[in-house]
Amino acid sequence: MPAMATPAHTGRPMAPLPHTLSSQNGTAPRKAPSPYAPDPRELQPGPRNRFFLSLRSGIESEVDWALPRLVVAAFDHPEQFSLDSWPDALGALIEWPRKWLEDLEREAALLEARKGQKGAAKEALAIIPEWTRDPNVTARATNSLLVLRNASFSGTNIKLICRSAFLNFVSRFFALPLELILEVLLRDPEPVQHLLVVLQSIFPHVAPTPRLTTIFGTILPTIAVETRDFGILNLLLPLIISGYIWPSLPPPPDDLAPFLLTLLTLTPPAPLLDLTLDLLISLTQQPTYARMILSYPNVAAYLRNIVMLLEYGARQTQASWEAPPAFTGVTVPNPAGGAAQAEAASRRRALERDSAQRQLRLTGTLASNPETADHAPNISPSIRAKLYAMKEPARSINWMHETFTYSASSQLLQVTFWHAYRNFFSHPSTVEQLLSASEVIKNVTIAFPGASAKIWTDETGTNKFVIAGMGFRKGSDESDRFNCMWRGCSLPRGCLNPVELLQHVQTFHLSPTPASCAWATCQHSTFNLTHLLTHLPLSQPPTIPDDVTIEASFPPQRLLQPVITTRPVPPLSRAFKLSFQGYVTPSDNRRNPTGCAFLAALVLRNLAKTLKAEIAVSLPPDHGLTQEAKQEKKRHLLEERFGLPIPDSVLKEEEEEERVADGGQGDVDGGMTAKNRERARQAFAALEERILQVVEKNVSGLAVYLGEAFGW
Repeated sequence: MPAMATPAHTGRPMAPLPHTLSSQNGTAPRKAPSPYAPDPRELQPGPRNRFFLSLRSGIESEVDWALPRLVVAAFDHPEQFSLDSWPDALGALIEWPRKWLEDLEREAALLEARKGQKGAAKEALAIIPEWTRDPNVTARATNSLLVLRNASFSGTNIKLICRSAFLNFVSRFFALPLELILEVLLRDPEPVQHLLVVLQSIFPHVAPTPRLTTIFGTILPTIAVETRDFGILNLLLPLIISGYIWPSLPPPPDDLAPFLLTLLTLTPPAPLLDLTLDLLISLTQQPTYARMILSYPNVAAYLRNIVMLLEYGARQTQASWEAPPAFTGVTVPNPAGGAAQAEAASRRRALERDSAQRQLRLTGTLASNPETADHAPNISPSIRAKLYAMKEPARSINWMHETFTYSASSQLLQVTFWHAYRNFFSHPSTVEQLLSASEVIKNVTIAFPGASAKIWTDETGTNKFVIAGMGFRKGSDESDRFNCMWRGCSLPRGCLNPVELLQHVQTFHLSPTPASCAWATCQHSTFNLTHLLTHLPLSQPPTIPDDVTIEASFPPQRLLQPVITTRPVPPLSRAFKLSFQGYVTPSDNRRNPTGCAFLAALVLRNLAKTLKAEIAVSLPPDHGLTQEAKQEKKRHLLEERFGLPIPDSVLKEEEEEERVADGGQGDVDGGMTAKNRERARQAFAALEERILQVVEKNVSGLAVYLGEAFGW
């Protein structure tokens, strides 16, 4: 079986090992001196060292005097505590652990002899008393292993501990029956814990012998599955993770992955949770184990729990920034907005007035005779606000310009004129008091020099006070939207909707068809009907902002140019702040994601990659792929995933393992049955929206690792 990749091979740090948090790294507080603290002079090298002479003597009182002091010396003086300084120091320290192990082996033999016996044999064995354990042997073995544990923190002692004497002890201990090992973990866990910590320290220097690979690949995972001690799990999981660098490691027990997934639902303490996810990453990097997890009937529940861990330790964050100077701008009126359109209409009316006044000075009469209305027109809100803020006499004169127009045959009752003035400026926003009727009428000749106040006699002989030469402007901003803007049009008004305006332009301006567009300031060439439709207003005007933001150096006049596609994109306003709200999960000093959320994302990525590869290579033959093409496609998918060429022998060996694991019921080309693939696909599809929310809100970089979890 190909070797499993370790966390180091994936470019990510492995979860912290518990024993690395010792005081040797300077993180633990300094403790008070121990009463067993030896004098540094007592650690002199050579065969005459008092501690090891007492340890080899076999005298229990001497051993009990020396061991506690060696424990403190190995911890407080690591630079002086070198096992090479004392001949056969390892043999002396392993002596009492051997005696403890011999007692365990005799106990295991008795348990094995009693196991499965019936009848007379069972009665004969019943006369053998229960095994009695000497607590002094256990205590001395514990202290001896504790000395080795403290000594293993120093690099000078690791190679000596790796000798066959200690490795043989390890092999003998893990050769005990599993039931007995689990019982020892309950009644005397401390020596086993020291043994596991020593294994963590010496692992990089240990050769993968067949016996050790069995321990790391089978026995330790089995103990992890069976034990319920979180402290033991904290020591076992790092060893299991480390063991996957050995190419000859046997496959773990089938119940390891379900155990780890179930452990996640308990949300264990943070260090154990990280280690559990770390081990799941090592398992899911291999297609065989990833397919096994995806084939579980309750895979949907497992995936939901892993997705929940994507938000583990997340905290909400909110940030806002001022707009960068390069993106600030100035606010100017929008040429397409209602206010700008009203100003443009006001300017057009001013040009018409000026033209009528010039004609009046030259000929003495008004040539224009436009149609007038019997009531005041609606004035746009922007013009209204401007008029309300003016002072007299400019206010009344500008109001007349917006409300009335020259007409040679029209006249208006002075009382109607006064009521129109009074009704318009009876508004809370008006800043100045109203003029009297006589004062307003005097301003008429200023606003419209061709108009005048006079007395008019009607048909019945009744005299009436009127203003002759002007009338209410016909139309409004709504109806003016459909005025013809073709340059030189003699009948610009009268259309009430886009259809009438289009018919007007086709009838009066498109015979013959012009070479270029003459709508307002547009000069587009070549002209056609499609281009004309871009100028015509809609039946219902859209909501257009009155202001836009442009670059400070951009001339506002350019907004009125006919070709709008050459304008730069409007930058942000100076008053606009950039704001963001999201969730932060732990990250390192380089702002790369770390912690439980990151490890959960890697597990999801591995499972999603495997499932997508299985779906891709399981396409039916009617998709145009032969069996040879399928095999080649599978090879490429695996090479793309692992970044290495896949030899034919490895590919065939993996397929054979898949067939054996599936009992011959899986697809030959994929390793998963169609039912299992579809169930796993639906499980990912149901969580796609939730994962997308994490991607959108997480600002710690998890999105980089979750791209494979979409597209189901």
